[in-house]
Amino acid sequence: MYSEWTSFSTTVDLVEMVLAKSEPSIAAHYDTMLVHEEDAVSLGKHVRKIHANTESTILDLTGHTMLGEDNAVLQRQLQVRNPYVDCLNILQAETLLRLRNCNDAEEEKILKDALLTTITGIANGMGNTG
Repeated sequence: MYSEWTSFSTTVDLVEMVLAKSEPSIAAHYDTMLVHEEDAVSLGKHVRKIHANTESTILDLTGHTMLGEDNAVLQRQLQVRNPYVDCLNILQAETLLRLRNCNDAEEEKILKDALLTTITGIANGMGNTG
């Protein structure tokens, strides 16, 4: 079906690209650092399980061993992007945690500036690859 129906294969390829660009481990890190309500923790785990199941299904449909393996441009973009954006995500989670616990106006201003910097950096990094 994947190889015979162009519209189906195009849709599957787009889902594969979106999955390749996503980082469930980063989402889990945000959850670990910032999420404390049981229902929210459960929801995050459930979404990551759906992601893993969808990834497995896409790999089965395409016959690939890794997401986006036949897209050299995407692989290169992710290889360049991820080390920078992943670090910014980790810094952002730490900054958000510190902001939640901050009781000092001067420190809060510095943390908000740092948060805006991480937001801008992540947005710029994601803007090039999705």
